[in-house]
Amino acid sequence: MRITLFLSIILTSYLSGCLHRPPNPPTPPPLKKTPYFLNFETGANIKSLAFEGPYLWLGLSSGIIRYDTRTQDQYKIYTNRNTNGLLANGIYKIAVDAKGNKWIGTYGGGLSHFNGTRWQTYTPYGGGEVTYGPAWTIYPTGSGLGDLWVYDILFEGDSTWIATWKGASHFDGKSFVTYTEEAGLLDKWVYAIAKDKNGLLWFGTEGGLNSFDGSTWKGYTHKDGLGAKIMRPKHEEDSATGHHRQHQKDNQMGNPNYVLDIAIDDNNVLWIGTWGAGLSRFDGLNWQTYIAGNNSIGGNFVHALEIDKEGILWAGTDGGVSRFDGTNWITYTTQDGLQDNNVFSIAFDASGNKWFGTWTGLSKMID
Repeated sequence: MRITLFLSIILTSYLSGCLHRPPNPPTPPPLKKTPYFLNFETGANIKSLAFEGPYLWLGLSSGIIRYDTRTQDQYKIYTNRNTNGLLANGIYKIAVDAKGNKWIGTYGGGLSHFNGTRWQTYTPYGGGEVTYGPAWTIYPTGSGLGDLWVYDILFEGDSTWIATWKGASHFDGKSFVTYTEEAGLLDKWVYAIAKDKNGLLWFGTEGGLNSFDGSTWKGYTHKDGLGAKIMRPKHEEDSATGHHRQHQKDNQMGNPNYVLDIAIDDNNVLWIGTWGAGLSRFDGLNWQTYIAGNNSIGGNFVHALEIDKEGILWAGTDGGVSRFDGTNWITYTTQDGLQDNNVFSIAFDASGNKWFGTWTGLSKMID
């Protein structure tokens, strides 16, 4: 059975909207296969999902929604117009720390911190409450956040790692240290951060995969086994080697060295999602890459990776959401009830239900 709810977001100069159910909705016909999907239309891309107890935080391309999953339509919206904390409405990452604080990575507005009542923002230039008055701290040159564009957040004890477009920043609560190519990163455009069971940090960049043990950096690229080989005409190969511009990429084609996300399973095996070159598995010695096809991953653009409590890998792709138990792949698409086939974020609730952020809305999978 497929049940559909609608989260309507009206975008004018400011994000507003309402969560509602259609009056007296007709009973939809039951699907012949499980699982069931409960869908919420947002009209905006959901880049990030994070649970805080029963609350699901949604990071959209147009703001933040906090949805109470115990209800059908109770939610709250946060934007740069009503928070006095967000500098940008494009949200790429929401992470909740052990104390319940929300950390928000934005597109062009730096890193924001929300403890439930008070907002603080961090940028390359300064940080504090967004007043630019006495509460705002000006950072000495080079001691602020790496960039205003933030893509991933990892908590490590009392400190935080932040993936930015100008390196990986480490924040001790007072100041930032940012690592770039000069330190050992393969590329300063960092999209993903993970930590394995041995304490080794892993960084997904637009130039490949890096490990960091606290002192030494090591890099892995397509030459080592990362990503599938992408066949393209010679003139496209030449264009793909162009240099980055400040806020856009010359290369919009598939790239095996362009890492979008990283997940680490219970066996300390890395799963690496790439931009158009499939999903790579790396056990520290051997590489294996899965590309879209029969009994494989749904799409080659792998935006999100998560591993559930049963050890099942879930991958959000441009061809649906794929489930891998170590032997078999199952991919769910709109034909099965998924909201949209472009899946950008994944989260699991305390009951084991799976939630997927897509191009047009949110899907809850009920097994």
